[in-house]
Amino acid sequence: MFDKNKFFQTDLVCPVCKAKFKQLKLKTNAFRIKSRDIDMCNTYEGINPNLYSPVVCPECGYANLDHSFQNKLSDVVITLLQKELPKSKLYKIDVTGERDYARAIDAYEQAIYCANIAGHSASLLAGIYFRMTCLAKSFGSSDEDEYRKKAIEFYEKAYDHEEFPLGGKMSQTLVEYMIASMYFKLNRLEQAVYWLNFSFSRDPKGSTDPKAYSMIKELWMTVKNIIKNK
Repeated sequence: MFDKNKFFQTDLVCPVCKAKFKQLKLKTNAFRIKSRDIDMCNTYEGINPNLYSPVVCPECGYANLDHSFQNKLSDVVITLLQKELPKSKLYKIDVTGERDYARAIDAYEQAIYCANIAGHSASLLAGIYFRMTCLAKSFGSSDEDEYRKKAIEFYEKAYDHEEFPLGGKMSQTLVEYMIASMYFKLNRLEQAVYWLNFSFSRDPKGSTDPKAYSMIKELWMTVKNIIKNK
């Protein structure tokens, strides 16, 4: 049952069509992190915040993650989006209110559609697919691994072509851990070992990000034990 007391509304302006609209957002007391898996996906008590991470303009259908939605776009990108958005699934569809799993996935897919048109960074697309992975996981969806594979693809692209920290937040060591842990969850141990070894060789003492380095070491021990017992 929808509990409006768990939400508040925020005022937004679409960077493409300039429409003003209100977006439903979760209050911080509407959820609590119960645990975090090895792949960095959280288990939540209460409402899963990943349901509301993507924002979609109800007028033109432009979509992005909430922290990037109002970022300025170039005139060229705006023109491209104005041409292509009327062909999209969520053109003039309002998803600013309550969401179930299917509606949230629609919103994420719209954000991917827009990111590809706009030429957004690989790290942004990686973040979108990572959130989709975690959401699918929490709802027991069979799409979880497909989203995880796409997240790996774009994290690897970002690793090769973007500057660190990714998005101003993610250290090189943390991205190495993310990629290795997602390969581990796919049971692709050879690729997981490659990234773990690469991280150790690049920063043997873990000086750039001690917390992520500790996670790398813990994951390496887990993988090592699995390989040993095969």
